[in-house]
Amino acid sequence: RYKSGFILDPICIGPTMLLSELDQLRAKFGFTGFPVTENGKMGSRLLGLVTKRDTDFVTDRFTTRVGSVMTQFSELVTASDPVQLDTANDIIRTSKKGKLPIVT
Repeated sequence: RYKSGFILDPICIGPTMLLSELDQLRAKFGFTGFPVTENGKMGSRLLGLVTKRDTDFVTDRFTTRVGSVMTQFSELVTASDPVQLDTANDIIRTSKKGKLPIVT
């Protein structure tokens, strides 16, 4: 799942997932950021990312869907596959982002 700083098989979610369901995933896996894809699976078109920062102040977690609060793909900083770890780290450092989706 993880190699030299890259998460090779991330847990993806769909845009229709409720924030209450996302909270359960976060508790189960111990991390707070997830790629959001069209069908909720790896290999599907990346729509955006949802992080704790996106959801911290949302109070209605049983009706709010991930797609309405996630950071949209157009706002993400991404890198194209293949990318070297040092290049990816430079992009993260320069952009001041915590995550860097690698897209094919």
